[in-house]
Amino acid sequence: MSGDMSADNPVSIIIPAFNQLAYCRQCVASVLMHTTYPYRLILVDNGSNDGVAEFFDAVPDAVVVHAGENRGFAGGVNLGLQHAEGHILLLNSDTIVPRGWLERLVTALESDPHIGMVGPMSNCVSGSQQIDGLVLSDLEEINACADERALTHAGKLRDVARLVGFCLLIRAETAAAVGRFDETYGVGNFEDDDYCLRVLRAGYRLCVAEDAFVFHYGGRTFLGMGIVDDAWRDLIARNEKTFHEKWSVRPEERSDVVQQSREYNRRAAAALNEGDYVEAIRQYKAAIEVAPAYDLNYNDLGVALWRMGEHARAYDQFTRALRLNPENADARENLRIAAHALGRVADWDKCNDP
Repeated sequence: MSGDMSADNPVSIIIPAFNQLAYCRQCVASVLMHTTYPYRLILVDNGSNDGVAEFFDAVPDAVVVHAGENRGFAGGVNLGLQHAEGHILLLNSDTIVPRGWLERLVTALESDPHIGMVGPMSNCVSGSQQIDGLVLSDLEEINACADERALTHAGKLRDVARLVGFCLLIRAETAAAVGRFDETYGVGNFEDDDYCLRVLRAGYRLCVAEDAFVFHYGGRTFLGMGIVDDAWRDLIARNEKTFHEKWSVRPEERSDVVQQSREYNRRAAAALNEGDYVEAIRQYKAAIEVAPAYDLNYNDLGVALWRMGEHARAYDQFTRALRLNPENADARENLRIAAHALGRVADWDKCNDP
């Protein structure tokens, strides 16, 4: 599958659930009421015993999967993925989606082929997708909040290091490349961090659509399972340990500002390839302003300056990159070449003194 999806290609909306019938009803009702973009609804019952299974079976035109047991968020999603086509929208069963929600997320995802996943802002979510102090009591207020957000933040995207799986739109090509969710994390937590890291390492961007909002009650499935207080903290700690034992995570892979900086760097590289040196320098400076301790930008700025004939200034940038990260092999090699070209071999030798 290649290219961006159009309105003729429905988004597969996967909602996994374990019990919490009242919240499932609200979630599905909001999807049916407020989703005008073409979609395919895939409902996954994780062995519920409170009527969720029967409710899902009664939803018109939905694809319903019965797991027979609680396989957790990752397991439920993986069952849903077997029936998915096109872009994939993962949605927690304790959410309420407002009007225009899916159009905004799809527009954000398709604004750049490098974007692999997009998430909305919310009233209850960890990390930078959170809107603090937001209290909404009914559907009218949720819609009003979403409408205002769409107006005041129209088209705004922000690169991040992680997106929370409560509402997550995944590009079709990204899902095909990255594959299934890791079910090692059990009932939930850190399976979305795991997936985000894999998407980043596959070369895609993660973005928050600032103009999109989805209401989230938060943690209702865990609450219903009695996973609260110490049990909740133990689950978080256990899955975080699993995550870090699985991955050797580099600091920049968990930094939002570095991901934002990388996007400026990408734009700078594109401008440089087109011979637009002024725009390239502007973008590299923006990248440095966002993440002043990120060595990659100084090295790349140095390369741009060198191509412009600004050799002395390029030397300074290579030096800065190497000071920030002595393991940066590209900066070290560039500094060596620059030192010899500028007759500063003595300075180069000092840099390499043990």
